[in-house]
Amino acid sequence: MGNKLCFTLILLFIAAPLSAGQLKATETFVRPAGAADMQEVAAGYQALFTCSAHFVAKRALADIIDVELVDMTEFELPQPEIDEQRQLVRASNGEGFTAVAAYRPSVGCTLLPPTWTEAEVGQLPNISLAATPVMASVAFPLGDKASVKTDRRARTLLNQAFDGQTFGEDTVTVGIAVVHKGKLVAEQYLDGFGIHSGYRTWSTAKSISASLIGIAVKDGLIDINEPANIPEWRFFNDPRQAITYEHLLHMSSGLYSQGANTNAMYFGGQDVISAATTTHLEVEPNTRWKYANNDTLLLLRGLRATLDNDLEYLRYPYDKLFHRIGMYHTRMEMDHQGNFIGSSQVYTTARDLARFGLLYLNKGVWAEQQILPVGWTDYVAQAAPTLPRNPGEQGYGAQFWLLDSLPGIPAGTYTTAGNKGQFVTIVPSQDMVIVRTGVDPNGKTWMLDKFVNAAIEIFAGQ
Repeated sequence: MGNKLCFTLILLFIAAPLSAGQLKATETFVRPAGAADMQEVAAGYQALFTCSAHFVAKRALADIIDVELVDMTEFELPQPEIDEQRQLVRASNGEGFTAVAAYRPSVGCTLLPPTWTEAEVGQLPNISLAATPVMASVAFPLGDKASVKTDRRARTLLNQAFDGQTFGEDTVTVGIAVVHKGKLVAEQYLDGFGIHSGYRTWSTAKSISASLIGIAVKDGLIDINEPANIPEWRFFNDPRQAITYEHLLHMSSGLYSQGANTNAMYFGGQDVISAATTTHLEVEPNTRWKYANNDTLLLLRGLRATLDNDLEYLRYPYDKLFHRIGMYHTRMEMDHQGNFIGSSQVYTTARDLARFGLLYLNKGVWAEQQILPVGWTDYVAQAAPTLPRNPGEQGYGAQFWLLDSLPGIPAGTYTTAGNKGQFVTIVPSQDMVIVRTGVDPNGKTWMLDKFVNAAIEIFAGQ
């Protein structure tokens, strides 16, 4: 698949260790673009992943250490501590610093900034959502009822997806879900996971965030050809005012970034606004393609400013997308200021991702309702003008990757893509959605094109 997908988490621990008393907001906390070289990031990683896996997915600490935290082993950090009563997770770097992640049932987990104490948890943004409905007797995709019957070839493919060899050496698959003609035709999970227990989407969240922008377009709130509504850029003659929503959707803002390295935001407790809105233009907008988490985060910053209603913003993913298509086991997590970290931090299940893929397969229609604007699903699958297509390489559209230049992949195939192997692949020509979630170790790559070709060969005729 090449290295353009930027799946590898970059943890750059090149600074001298800092004690909690040395950590100053103006020195090590607020960083342009959210890049980080702090050792504390490792503790934040452990706190946040443990919090989501335990309180959202209901999984035990021992299993979380073996699965989500396996890449942290080399740092020899103390075991995270789960506070069941206060619904917190504390994780120490072993040198005096403790990262704290707090859970709220409706919105998932948030990492506290290092300048906060646990007494300030009550200040975190929160919303109240209706209880998750029981959907066991409602047929998939609207509900959870599904009778998946696989033949020998299908069972062989599923077993190969989990063998850590066939589709990538040492890869670790969490879940597989294949939908053909609206029917769930294949499904399997790693031990400890299931239809209601999931994992972080990583950059598959970008495609979800783009969908929220699409909904705002349909609602008449946003015109993608207009400048992004970023309040921090409203100063006289700020050249960043030339950046449109479309530029951000295409990863073509021209802004300085360290690419996918936004660890201070993800695992250091920095807020989105101080990281994503404070960088300068390196080149003119729409003249360069550069994969950057901040471009996605700026899309959501523009949405929040346009809504101008924090409660409406915090409810927006649930009211406008998730609950309308049955994604009841999905949480879009946020920073301590209530900004969605929509470039990476969505916690969801393989089935909910399959529903998301079906929404795109069905041209944005769900249960006879037009959720996405007419033409949006075609738009996201059109190549960004700043990244020309090349045979044998994946391309990029609007927060989705384009696969149909790869060998054997049908025309029009496109996908979400996230670190450690999170994929929702839409194959319109075959009426298929193929979901794979994983916890691939750093440096290991899932062979998506090979798996998609194999799945099409087995299931397309059903």
